[in-house]
Amino acid sequence: MPQPDQTDANIPMIDISNPTPDVAQQVLDAASTHGFLFVQQHDFLLPSEQVESMFNLSAQFFAQPTAQKSTHAIHSEAAGGINRGWVTMAGEALDPSHPGDPKEAFNISPPHPDLQPLPSPLSDSSTEIKKFLDSCHAICTRILTLLGTALGIEKKEGGEKWFADRHDESKGPSGTIFRMLFYPQTNAAHGAASSIRAGAHSDYGSITLLFRLPGQPGLEILKPDQTWAAVPVHPSSDLVTPPILVNIGDLLSFWTNGMLKSTVHRVTFSGGEERYSMAYFCHPLDGARLEAVPSMVIEAFGNKGADELESQRERLGLGGSEGGEALTAKEHLDRRLKVTYGLKA
Repeated sequence: MPQPDQTDANIPMIDISNPTPDVAQQVLDAASTHGFLFVQQHDFLLPSEQVESMFNLSAQFFAQPTAQKSTHAIHSEAAGGINRGWVTMAGEALDPSHPGDPKEAFNISPPHPDLQPLPSPLSDSSTEIKKFLDSCHAICTRILTLLGTALGIEKKEGGEKWFADRHDESKGPSGTIFRMLFYPQTNAAHGAASSIRAGAHSDYGSITLLFRLPGQPGLEILKPDQTWAAVPVHPSSDLVTPPILVNIGDLLSFWTNGMLKSTVHRVTFSGGEERYSMAYFCHPLDGARLEAVPSMVIEAFGNKGADELESQRERLGLGGSEGGEALTAKEHLDRRLKVTYGLKA
C-alpha cells in the first residue's frame, strides 16, 4: 500500500497567456513527467470574480436540505440523465476497493444548446454557469492546442489542432462534466481511514481543471516510488489568486501510448473541517477514437508506456485493450461510470 509523504509534489507553474512553442514544450514536459501542471489564472482567460461567484453558488446549493437536493439526483431524468445531477454523501467510490467517498457533488454538462434541468439556486444562475463553462472549455482548448504543437502532429492530420478538433463542442455531444464538490465536516475521531475523502483514482477524460480555495489543501498525487506527495493550493506567494491545477486524464494517456501521464491522485485531510472544490472534466466528442496520435514524437516514444497503461486498466477493473482495437471516448467513459456507480454499460 502506498505510504504518505509530506514532501511537495513539485508541480511546475506555467503561464499559457502567450502560447509560444517554448510554452508548448513546457506543457508537454509537465504532462509527460508529472501528469500535472499549474496554470496562472489570468482574467482574460477566466476572471477571478467568476471563480469566486461559482464557489459562492456551490456553497448555497450544498447548504440546502437533502430533500431539496435529491430532487435532481445523479442519473435521474429530472437531472437530465446519466452522469448529471446531485451525488449524495458516499454515493460514489472513485477507488472501487474502498467504500463510498465521504463527499457530495453536483454534475453539470455543457449546454447543447441549453443547460440540463437545474434545481434552485443553480437554476437562477444559468447564464453565469454557461459563461463559466465556456471559459473553462476555452482554457482546455488552449492547453490541447499547445500539446498538439509540442507533439509536432502532422499538418495533413490536423496539426496543432488535432486534439482541439476532437473536443469541439459544436460538432456533437461529449462526456465533459463540471463538478461542484463539497466535503462536509466529519468526526475526526474516526481515525486515519476517515481522512480519505476521495479515493485513489485517475481522471476519466482528457484534461481536468481543478479550482480550490486558499487554506483548503488535501490533494495528493502518487509518485513513481509509490508514496503520496501533497499538492499545495497556493504554490507561489507571488500570485494573488490560486492558480488553476491542470491534470492529464486517461484519454490523453491512451492517445499518446502512455507518454502523457494520467497520474493517480486522491483527496485526504484530517481534522473534520469542510472543504469545497470545483473541477471541469474535459472529454472528447463521444465518437472520437482512442488511437495513436499521428506524431513523430509519439512514434519515437514507442511502447515505453505500454506496461503502465495495462496495469492502469487492470487497477480500474476495465480489463484489457480488447485485442488492440481502439475504443471510442464514449465507450471508455461508459466503462468508468460502470465501475464508479455500478451502472450497466
